[in-house]
Amino acid sequence: RYMSLRHRYTNEMSRSATTDTSAGYSPSAILGVAAKGQTYKNLLYLFLAFPLGMLYFIFLTTGFALGVGLSMVVIGLGILLVMLVGVRALGAFERKLANRLLGTEIRPPDDIEPEENGLVAIGKAYVSASSTWRQFGFLFLKFFTGILSFVLLTLFVGIAVDLVLAPVFPEGALGVQINDWTVAESVETTAEQALAVLAGVVIGLVGLHLLNAFARVNASIASSLLGAEGSGTAPPAE
Repeated sequence: RYMSLRHRYTNEMSRSATTDTSAGYSPSAILGVAAKGQTYKNLLYLFLAFPLGMLYFIFLTTGFALGVGLSMVVIGLGILLVMLVGVRALGAFERKLANRLLGTEIRPPDDIEPEENGLVAIGKAYVSASSTWRQFGFLFLKFFTGILSFVLLTLFVGIAVDLVLAPVFPEGALGVQINDWTVAESVETTAEQALAVLAGVVIGLVGLHLLNAFARVNASIASSLLGAEGSGTAPPAE
């Protein structure tokens, strides 16, 4: 009887795994990515990553370089304190952005407990809090994830849009150009336009799946660095 139950359990698990795998590669799962609202929230988050990452990089490098350079005088310490406050404010903004667009549930960090009142006590609390430096790491990392987001959006979304709209905009709806290759200029005849539309749809669908996966990576990074320890959860797979 034990062997019979074990055999039945094994068969059920095997059927369940097969069903899950086939569902993951079903036409509805492949094509449905374009109809999911979370996909476009992910795209918006990745679109904003590049300009925000640039701003954070300039803010961090300029502010901390200036503060450290003037740290021997009072104004330098004041600049460093302002920078720490700014890091936490930007971290709070990024936390809300991730919760709104990526579907995370990141709680604010709770490790700021000044022992006394005053700027000095607050400054010490900010410096000693691990969440300050985790948020600093996230803002600095945003520069690189923003560049990668821009590259992926250009490669997949930009090229897909230019190919799909090639019959309507022969010169390119977005005018995507990679090195010396202009996407729209490679499509001339009617047959090439028809193939371009098909290729654009395929590239677009593949790109949406890859961009959703990259958005989930960003959600995991945000969950690890922006909130209280163990507070964040990555969004469900889309």
